[in-house]
Amino acid sequence: MAIDKKQIIISEIRYWKANKLLPEHYCDFLITLYAQGEDPDEVAEQELSTLQIERKQLRTKQFMIFLISLLLAGVASIAMFVLTEYPVTTLTVAAVLAMIFLTLVSGKTFIKKGFAPFLYISMAFLLLMMSLKIWTAFFDEDTTLLIGLLVLNCGLWLFTGRLLKLLYFTISGSLGLLTVVAFLILSI
Repeated sequence: MAIDKKQIIISEIRYWKANKLLPEHYCDFLITLYAQGEDPDEVAEQELSTLQIERKQLRTKQFMIFLISLLLAGVASIAMFVLTEYPVTTLTVAAVLAMIFLTLVSGKTFIKKGFAPFLYISMAFLLLMMSLKIWTAFFDEDTTLLIGLLVLNCGLWLFTGRLLKLLYFTISGSLGLLTVVAFLILSI
């Protein structure tokens, strides 16, 4: 039986015993049965420490994946703007990296373990940087196209936030659109 389930059952039986929902000797028998003959307090402490270690390892993995995805997205973004002689190559590398993030997000293990938000953020950042690179490489003087690209990015963030119920994307998209609208109003 899983550690979490066993611990829940033992704590529930202790609750029954404390509130006299079952006779004490029944509760003692059930606690001994679920603790598999060991001291239930010792089992609970061992299981709790094992569970804490597993959770800490999972948080460490999540943090590492977050750092790696953000680092890759940052390096690709910087490369797009530093290597100005190769705009198509850097855009292709960034697009391939975004596709890799998208493929990883679609995997069930990343969704189950909570890694997907980090990859969503990295993809959104890469898409914004790719949009800005396209504008600087090919349409540097056309401000309306820049505004259109920013509105498109913010609209995509807002749509994604509403569709996937991700508050951070909804807020980012809304604030981005409000910023663009404020810029347009102030520039008139």
